[in-house]
Amino acid sequence: MSNNYEIAFNTNFVSSLTGASVAQLNAWDKKDLVSPSILKSSGRGSVRLYSFKDIIEVKTVLYLRTNNISIPKIKLAIDYLKNNLDYRAPLSELVLLSNGKDVLCAPQSKYNDISAKWLAANKHGQLVMPFVVPLGAITQSIDAAIKKYNERIEEAESNKNDKDLVSLKDIEGEIFGISSNIYSKRA
Repeated sequence: MSNNYEIAFNTNFVSSLTGASVAQLNAWDKKDLVSPSILKSSGRGSVRLYSFKDIIEVKTVLYLRTNNISIPKIKLAIDYLKNNLDYRAPLSELVLLSNGKDVLCAPQSKYNDISAKWLAANKHGQLVMPFVVPLGAITQSIDAAIKKYNERIEEAESNKNDKDLVSLKDIEGEIFGISSNIYSKRA
């Protein structure tokens, strides 16, 4: 993760980047599941600003939800890890395992260590784990998407400064994938 991303991302950008709907982000903030760390909501219609780490947490919740972990179980795990083990952002600091019902975790620095202790964050006992939350892959995909976005901004600014204007059709086709035939005359 690069230090270039110590910037704020609004709710709409986080939604487009992660695939979480704006409604999901709002609900998760209200439930204190994943809240923006840069600027919190101050009422209806107010702006929320998320950090890069917040975006990783959003993607992690989405991944857990895709693998049938319920919001209450995710919330239980997060609360336990924050309140009992002093993790400030467990969804972006820990490696998580799940069987679709329960969440286990270990610090990123120790999950490959044979002696690592895996903690059942929302239930104790022996569990069979069919998948691991790929935190590294999630982080890399968000990082790559932000780099691509920044490159597009820099290119647009360069074109603007060079007075090298791009036609609307080129922008629609290249960037937004809009076909020029939608503008054809109707018979």
